[in-house]
Amino acid sequence: MKKLRVGILGCAKIATRSLIPSFAAHSRFVVDAIASRDPAKAGSVASQYGCRAMDYETLVTDPDIDLVYVPLPTGLHAEWVARCLHAGKHVLCEKSLAGTLPEVEALVAIARQKERLLIENFQFRFHSQHKTIRTILDSGKLGEIRCFRSSFGFPPFQDPNDIRYNKALGGGALLDAGAYTLKSISVVLGEGFRVKAATRWQPADSEVDLGGGAYLENAAGVMVEVAFGFDHFYQCNYEIWGSKGHLIAKRTFTAPPGFTPEVVVHTGAGVEIMKLLPDDHFANMLTHCAMSVETHSFEAEYRDCLTQANLIQQTRERSGESFRNLVLDRNERDAIFSHQVT
Repeated sequence: MKKLRVGILGCAKIATRSLIPSFAAHSRFVVDAIASRDPAKAGSVASQYGCRAMDYETLVTDPDIDLVYVPLPTGLHAEWVARCLHAGKHVLCEKSLAGTLPEVEALVAIARQKERLLIENFQFRFHSQHKTIRTILDSGKLGEIRCFRSSFGFPPFQDPNDIRYNKALGGGALLDAGAYTLKSISVVLGEGFRVKAATRWQPADSEVDLGGGAYLENAAGVMVEVAFGFDHFYQCNYEIWGSKGHLIAKRTFTAPPGFTPEVVVHTGAGVEIMKLLPDDHFANMLTHCAMSVETHSFEAEYRDCLTQANLIQQTRERSGESFRNLVLDRNERDAIFSHQVT
């Protein structure tokens, strides 16, 4: 079975700490090239994996590379993901996939035209704890689902110049921590939810939002509450409240390999504390990527990208942000998406 040759477009911490080692350890991939704006940094990381160091443009156009992993700041995703797709590469991109819904729609259109995988890196969705939780829901143990709540937030970043505080680079809590909470809805409960109300907190001295929340509903009347932020006591969980029981998952987004997740279920019969098996969501995600490419199965990921972008857009609109101010200059958009399918 052919291994996919991977190019890493940037040396962000998430890449060097988690994704590059996962690619290198996986039987279906070969780390072929590392790119950075800093040649010395690209060379240093590449030397650790015995692969090539190069600049962004060379990596994107290299004919030997099958898949590109994009860990760049969110504000740069649209341009570079589009370039990768136009060059015929499959793409795994860090969340959020792009800054606006039209950008995501354009990227999906290019991916369809080129018949290439486009997947947003929410690795947590591939952790087995969520499959166990969905099995509990399907069993009826909690009864009819009434409410789903998800929280993800953490204390301020130590570096005041962190890119997540930079508006031009696509910073802000919604596109980062908030994206996880919104994604958890479709992972656990599926699609069909609409944002009914939302709020975001942006101090006067900050150019990005530092926190917020949203209220959603589906046609069946299931309500969802999400909360997120960059200036918070650490939270990384979701809970499900049903007519017969209540479930709390305590480490839903960032469970590392070797960590034993814990799920607490309250019913009329008492409290059950379930210690689940450790899992490696990064390895599982890469297996999914390889199988998707092998079987040419891309539509489910396209749909997931659009569903997520829609929820983020609705949250922005309900929180009062002017959508018009979020869209790239027309000339910039035309340059990036010149080959999109309409």
